[in-house]
Amino acid sequence: MPTSLDQLGEFDPELSPTPKLPTTQRALLSGGRRAAGMIASFFLAQGALQSVQVLMGLFLVRKLSVDAYAQFSLAFGFQATMSALMDLGFSSTIVPLVGDRRNDPALVGRYVRAAKHLRDRAFWILAPFAVIAFLGMMYKHHWSWSLQLLLLSSVLVTLYSSGRLSYNSAPLFIFGRLREFYVPQTLSGLVRLTVYEVLRLLGALNAWTAAWLNALNVTVNGSLLGKESRKYVEWPKNDDPSTDRELLRYILPATPAIIFAAFQAQISLFLISIFGQTANIAEVAALGKLGQLFTVLMTFNVVVVEPYIARLHRERLWSTYIKLFSVAAIFCIPIVLIAFAVPAPFLWLLGSKYEGLAGLVGWVVLAACVNYLAGLVWIMNRARKWLFWSGTILEIVLLFVVQITFVMLVGIHTTKDAVLLTLASSSCYVIAHTYVAIYGFLRGPRKL
Repeated sequence: MPTSLDQLGEFDPELSPTPKLPTTQRALLSGGRRAAGMIASFFLAQGALQSVQVLMGLFLVRKLSVDAYAQFSLAFGFQATMSALMDLGFSSTIVPLVGDRRNDPALVGRYVRAAKHLRDRAFWILAPFAVIAFLGMMYKHHWSWSLQLLLLSSVLVTLYSSGRLSYNSAPLFIFGRLREFYVPQTLSGLVRLTVYEVLRLLGALNAWTAAWLNALNVTVNGSLLGKESRKYVEWPKNDDPSTDRELLRYILPATPAIIFAAFQAQISLFLISIFGQTANIAEVAALGKLGQLFTVLMTFNVVVVEPYIARLHRERLWSTYIKLFSVAAIFCIPIVLIAFAVPAPFLWLLGSKYEGLAGLVGWVVLAACVNYLAGLVWIMNRARKWLFWSGTILEIVLLFVVQITFVMLVGIHTTKDAVLLTLASSSCYVIAHTYVAIYGFLRGPRKL
């Protein structure tokens, strides 16, 4: 089992040694060692990266003014939404489509190149619409044109570079190369945090400098991961239209839900930016940082759970599915109870500017837990190729009905309204993804 970041690159769950024991015992022990090794490797590396990311997020919450943090958060939230729209799940198809065929580097390379081709094309098509939409959102707040253009340019650079980061990560997940995935991002994150502090000391830390450092960080990470991932795939000389079509056929039933979810991820922030004040934008974004407590677990779903579920034999699927969901739910319960009973430690993380939000901390953490459970079910469904039109329709209809009803009956005028809307939306995801899981167990994967 790897015990340091230097050993992570040498860890491959398929190459773990097995003891000379009877066949049954050897299989059980080998499986246990592989699982324990992968989990330990993940939490060691992800813990380091997550710590750096949390520190950066909390640093900006505490050190930027309320107005500057609102400006940065609107740019960051818009970039996240447009990134999901441009990716449309292309990069996420690589792991499940490869499945147990990872020993064919040419096949892996074709899927990665197809994801790159589709993602780049989506960027050039959607970028002009992104420019118009972002300028329209900023116009209401009467920020200077120089600030708006600087934020806009940072968003565009981040959008292009985030695609490289996404599709170049897949081969590293498939081959269990966690060191190559985590170490470059952790080191570049430390450099970014250091530059933030230098800018603060110089009095130059503001919304646009923070946004541009984020853009440069994503660009560097995409380039570094690209160099590492090429070591494990055979890169095709040309785009393959048949592979492009296979990716599109696989993701097509989920596409409406992905588009819808791209807006849903930041719906509270966008609505409060329209109906609320600049201070409300900062409060909603600051509370959203508490949800980063679950980012390590969300990433665990993608890095560890998805490849494992994709390779798992059918007869072990049901018990594994139930066990993973149960463990996640049991883990979330005490965290939610603590957040409601003792919100002070959570607020301390955000700083004195947000002390008045104590009554909302419990609801924010509850929404984050519900969203995490929904994400776990979605990842396991995706790993088994359980993407069905009926699930997509149910998800969209549920969200549309619940959110329209909420806006009509309650409105989105305060930070509390935005938080409760997020909780209601997260509950819809749990219902829709659970339906897909049941349907998938009964029907099996789609034929591509």
